[in-house]
Amino acid sequence: MKRLMLIFMTALAVSMCCRGQRNVFIITDGAAIDGLHAPWDGLDDDTRFRCFTDQDFFYFFFEVNEPTLTLTVPYTGERDVDPEDRVEVFFSPREEMDIYYCAEIDPAGNIMDYEAKYYREFDYDWDFDTMEVLTRIEDDSYIVSGRVSRKELTDLGIDLEKGFRMGVFRADFRPDGSVNWYSAVPTADKSPDFHKPDLLFSAALK
Repeated sequence: MKRLMLIFMTALAVSMCCRGQRNVFIITDGAAIDGLHAPWDGLDDDTRFRCFTDQDFFYFFFEVNEPTLTLTVPYTGERDVDPEDRVEVFFSPREEMDIYYCAEIDPAGNIMDYEAKYYREFDYDWDFDTMEVLTRIEDDSYIVSGRVSRKELTDLGIDLEKGFRMGVFRADFRPDGSVNWYSAVPTADKSPDFHKPDLLFSAALK
């Protein structure tokens, strides 16, 4: 597991790629998103997201500045992630999100993963079989790194080579229960909701 973290840290120095609704986010070593948006609150942050692959796994990495770390204590089950600080990654085979797969990960490494169908039909009994995560909490920040097998993604219909839809998100909770919702894709929607097709972007392995 220590080797996994070393792989993520090494990847931070490599190239950056475009992202956005009209472009394809090209997954290379260190494909990057720098900064997420909370358009509902008029905010931007400096979250760093990276992803890359080897022949066996899809890897992802978040680095988040967080001065008001909010966790559920004691942790009793994955739905405890709901009111916590967390990062989120979504995968869908198709733009219409008729089926998609989500992992929401808190700074302590707890995962709330589920299968979903548009609109907001969630199966919380579903889990990724191969997802592994490592996290580190630091002063005013946290890091989440993870991986999921490429075979599992392929079995779920996520075709890395031909292209798929991906979402990158963050929830920034505070102890009083207030929250800001951050997305990689800006939106003109009036209310925060990550479970809409226009908040996922096209991605493909180069």
